[in-house]
Amino acid sequence: MTNADSGITGSLEDYLEAIYRILATNSVARVKDIAEDMEVSPASVTPAMKRLADKQLIRYSKRNYIDLTDKGLLIARRTMTRHKLLSRFLTEILGINREQSENDACAMEHFLSESSMERLAAFFEFLAAHPELQALIDTGFDESAPLEIGPELLRLANLEPGSSGRIAMINAGQQVRRELIDSGFIQGTTITLIRPGGTDLPFIVNLDGYDQHLSPEIAESVLLHPDREQTGENENEK
Repeated sequence: MTNADSGITGSLEDYLEAIYRILATNSVARVKDIAEDMEVSPASVTPAMKRLADKQLIRYSKRNYIDLTDKGLLIARRTMTRHKLLSRFLTEILGINREQSENDACAMEHFLSESSMERLAAFFEFLAAHPELQALIDTGFDESAPLEIGPELLRLANLEPGSSGRIAMINAGQQVRRELIDSGFIQGTTITLIRPGGTDLPFIVNLDGYDQHLSPEIAESVLLHPDREQTGENENEK
C-alpha cells in the first residue's frame, strides 16, 4: 500500500512517522515535539494535525497531547519500515552517505509498492543467510576477503523473557510475512521478548519502543540471529 492507496499525502505520512518516533521514546507527543522532530514551525504542524484527526488517524484536540489511532499506527509503522529498508539499501548496498540516504529514503518511502517492500525485506534476509555475499559487498567484491560462516538461527518463541535478538528472517506464508513486515519485523531489527506466550496466550514483544502481541504460531516463524556474547560465553564454557 502506497500513500495513494491509503488516501493520504506523503507529507501527512511524514507527520505520522514523526509522531511514531516521538511516542516510541516519550509518553506523550505535542505539537512542539513534532515541530522539533521535523524541523518545521509549530504553525505548520497544527493544520496537519487537524487533517490527520479528520481522517481518524490521530486523536487530537487543541492544546491536548497527540496519540495515534490503530489505523494511524499501522500507516506510521508501514512508512517507518519502508524508510528503514530504503535507507539500509542506499547506505549498505549502494554506499551512499548516511545523510543523503536518509533524505532519499524520505522521498522514496511514500511510493514503494507492497511487493517491492517485501522483495527488499527478503533481499536483506537472503544476505543475512549468506554472509559470504555480504562480505563481498563490504569489501568491494574483493574475492580474497575471508568468508564468514553463517550462525544457526533462533526462534523468537524460544527466546528467554527479557532477552533480545536481531531478526534474521520471517519463515511464514505471504500474508503473515506481509503483516509482520508492515509492523516493522525486518532483518537486522532488534526485538525483545517481554512475555512468552502459550496455547491461548499471545507473546508480547517490544520492537522500536512499542509492545506488540504475537500468536504462538507467528512467534515460531520469526527467526533471530543468536546473541554473540551469549554464544561466546557458551563456547568458553565447553
